[in-house]
Amino acid sequence: MGGEDRAAVLDTVAEHLISFRAAEGLDFDDAANEAEIDPERLAAAEAGELALNEDELERLAETYGISVTAFFGGRVTPMNYLFGA
Repeated sequence: MGGEDRAAVLDTVAEHLISFRAAEGLDFDDAANEAEIDPERLAAAEAGELALNEDELERLAETYGISVTAFFGGRVTPMNYLFGA
């Protein structure tokens, strides 16, 4: 994926992070605390500015009761999202 594709993935994940959090009825701070994610990292991810690592995504998925692939529209997690390649 090129830079534009990476930006599109970041935007997609950001939208899903926000919608799944809202669906669970969690405010931002509760979600960050429950998933044990630095609030600044979660804020940047929800803004489409940062790719969370696999552990963070797994904790959020568990918090929201979904699979990690749901953040990516049900597709396999793109490696370059996770590792910034």
